[in-house]
Amino acid sequence: MDPGALRRWARHCVAVGALFLVVAVLVASRAGGTATAGAIGTWALLAGAVIAAGACVWRSLAFTGRARWSWTLLAAGLLAWGVAQFAWLARRWVPGLPDALAQPGAEDIGLVGLGLLIPVALLTMPRAAQPLVNRIRSVLDGLLIATSLVLISWIFVMDDLQAGAHGPRFYLTLFVPLADIVIATMVAYMLPLRRDRRGFGADLTFVCAGMLAFAVADAGHVYLYLVQDFGAGPVVHLGWLAGYALITMGALRPRVAADTPLNLPPAVWSTAAMLPYLLVLSALGTSVVFQLQAGFSHRFVSLSRSFLILLLVGRQLLTQLENRALTRGLETRVADRTAELYAREQHFHALIRHSSDVITVIDSSGVIRYQSESMQRVFGYPAAVFVGRRYTDLVDAEVAMRLAQAMRQVAARPFASVTLEVVHTHQDGRKRPSEAIITNLVNDPHVAGFVLNTRDISDRMELQEQLVHEAYHDSLTQLANRALFRERTAATLESGATATVLHLDMDGFKRVNDSLGHLAGDQLLVRIADRLRGCLREDDLVARFGADEFGVLLTGDDGAEDVARRILGDLDAPVMLGARQIYVRASVGLAGTDLLEESADTHGDRAEQLMRNADLAMHHAKAVGGGVFATYRPRMRDGLVERLELEADLRAALENGELRLHYQPTVDLETSRVVGFEALVRWPHPTRGMINPLDFIPIAEATGLIVPLGRWVLHEACRQAVEWSAGADGRPLKMSVNVSVRQFDRADLAETVAAVLAETGMPADRLCLEMTESVLMTDTEANLEQLVRLKALGLTLAIDDFGTGYSSLAYLRRFPVDTLKIDRSFVERLGVIADDTALTDTIVRLGRSLGMATVAEGIEEFGQLAALREMGCGFAQGYYFSRPVPADEAGRLFLEGAHTPA
Repeated sequence: MDPGALRRWARHCVAVGALFLVVAVLVASRAGGTATAGAIGTWALLAGAVIAAGACVWRSLAFTGRARWSWTLLAAGLLAWGVAQFAWLARRWVPGLPDALAQPGAEDIGLVGLGLLIPVALLTMPRAAQPLVNRIRSVLDGLLIATSLVLISWIFVMDDLQAGAHGPRFYLTLFVPLADIVIATMVAYMLPLRRDRRGFGADLTFVCAGMLAFAVADAGHVYLYLVQDFGAGPVVHLGWLAGYALITMGALRPRVAADTPLNLPPAVWSTAAMLPYLLVLSALGTSVVFQLQAGFSHRFVSLSRSFLILLLVGRQLLTQLENRALTRGLETRVADRTAELYAREQHFHALIRHSSDVITVIDSSGVIRYQSESMQRVFGYPAAVFVGRRYTDLVDAEVAMRLAQAMRQVAARPFASVTLEVVHTHQDGRKRPSEAIITNLVNDPHVAGFVLNTRDISDRMELQEQLVHEAYHDSLTQLANRALFRERTAATLESGATATVLHLDMDGFKRVNDSLGHLAGDQLLVRIADRLRGCLREDDLVARFGADEFGVLLTGDDGAEDVARRILGDLDAPVMLGARQIYVRASVGLAGTDLLEESADTHGDRAEQLMRNADLAMHHAKAVGGGVFATYRPRMRDGLVERLELEADLRAALENGELRLHYQPTVDLETSRVVGFEALVRWPHPTRGMINPLDFIPIAEATGLIVPLGRWVLHEACRQAVEWSAGADGRPLKMSVNVSVRQFDRADLAETVAAVLAETGMPADRLCLEMTESVLMTDTEANLEQLVRLKALGLTLAIDDFGTGYSSLAYLRRFPVDTLKIDRSFVERLGVIADDTALTDTIVRLGRSLGMATVAEGIEEFGQLAALREMGCGFAQGYYFSRPVPADEAGRLFLEGAHTPA
């Protein structure tokens, strides 16, 4: 309850109690005489009834529906009863009463409120789910209690007072306390059922107490009426005023969501249920004693006993109806419960029957008491074979020993479990790896044994072995992979044995992939792997590191160079792929443990160092031409150090502006005029001299320096083109700039190009970005989006070195490419090999059919130029026209409008 509302209610209760005490003191002290006390009590009763009715009306406003109507009817009943009391008392204590109230019998209207409105109000109040039978029973119990009390009171008190003078008015007077008791009984029955519903509970407690106060006052009033002594009336009638005060307090109590349920002892409920019968027995026994003493039976006693018997019969009928309903409900619940248990039992049996686990129950003596039917499906044995036999007699000796040991382990701890893996024998003789979970349920009366959950884990073990194999082996060649090779190398070094690592790399393998396709390349790798196995001893290990690189681990001091020679000799023989003979060579690097550095901390680090040394030796063998083997020497590391130094110098050169652009002209083969240039980056190193682009461009690609380098090249080339075009009176100049695959990985490539065009003033249609075919094949969707965004700027796009990659016609049609640049490898053999001439002509025709321009690279002879003109190739580049030259020389070439040799 809200603390503020609780404090307000407490103040209201104090005010009501104070008013009651003031009136009680005035009436009890008879200040001013008995008449004055009677008048005060009479007017106080009327005021108390009005206040109680008003409080009930205020209470009804907090509810809706039945709850509101019930409190409204209660207010009407209290007001009617209060007016009736005032009418009856006012004739004696209040002079000058209006004629309507002065007439005898006017107070009978209050019986409607007491006997009808108030019970109806209580019966209509919302309550927890309660059958109609229970509501009627509460009324009958109230009548039983009231009738029994009236009968006992009549025998001991009233019969002596009014013997032989019991007319209708007498019985009407007895109705009042009878109604009070019935209403109080109804409230008492309702109270436990109302504390968790609609915020009723403590408020009804006050109503019940008020009705009991009414009953006491009415009983005293009846007594005074019978003895015709009304002098003590004002004091007796204070019970009515106390009842109104209690009901007012209950109605003013703040509403709460739910009261705390009554947690009374079962004995209290049993006593309450037996109370009506106890009172009836007391009343009947008293009437029998009265009849035996008096020698006759009074009419009122007979009528009361008959009424009690009728009430008992009615209550018994209600009990029978309730018992029948309860029995039907119990039968239905039992049937439903039985069906549910049967369904659960069938569900359990179905789960056990079709479970992948085999469930076995073994008692403490080791005898099988239950075996699930899944035993036959999993291990091939019928379940009946196991029941009643000792489990250890049915399995292998080793399995029996491990299971017995596991049972002893959990036997001392109830409900403990242990998991172990064993190998069971299937009925067909196959060994089946299994997992057994043993749980101690000996103390469970429903099981009384050890429960074994056994499952076949053969598939899991096979999958685990497969995963381990895949994790340590190459999927194509089934050789060991780098991870297994490293572990075996580390293990060999840890054992103290001498080891030698051979690192093999196939020479020219990329040409096989590019010319014959990856499927042929994969077949070639498988054949190479088979040859490597044939060249090694059984204890040696061969692995594929990736792509066309292999590794061999040799143990022992001697024979490493002989193995390398044997491998190279064996690889000299051609490999047949279909109808083709493929010749491959290998470069082999050898590294032994004798040259390992002592700085390595672990055997794994030493294994990595040994493999790295072999890799360096392999690169040395490849650098001298390939097809040979080289043994690692410490000086080989100098090349790696040199690469690191070159990377640092490249960063400094980019920051200090040491890089330069050279320009190779592009010639229109129809007019023999220079129409553009290709910008090529050059690096004049201050100490090393001119660095070959093939040496530093891969470093820039690997380190990511290609991104800032590419932007610098683009900006410088566009600036130079704008300068030359302005010096030639606006003659258009096409500037081509190479773009790396790494630059396409940047999402802001298009924004970078747009910014450079804006900074330099270069028209977009005079810029051509060249890319290799790998751009079309790598991250296709993302690169396509990049190309579309670049094309939207208005520039042109070209595929450089076309014909050396593996782009398809579908990619050419899909990507917005404008120019195909024919690789120099096709041009240099024009007129020499007929197939190459036909292939070049096909590329030119392909470009023309797709609406693309074609540019031939690497023209060095007039015959090549003539052949390309005859094919209809549009543009050309090469030493025949000009080498890449510095900016000033290229500018003079363009500004002078020089013609190339015709």
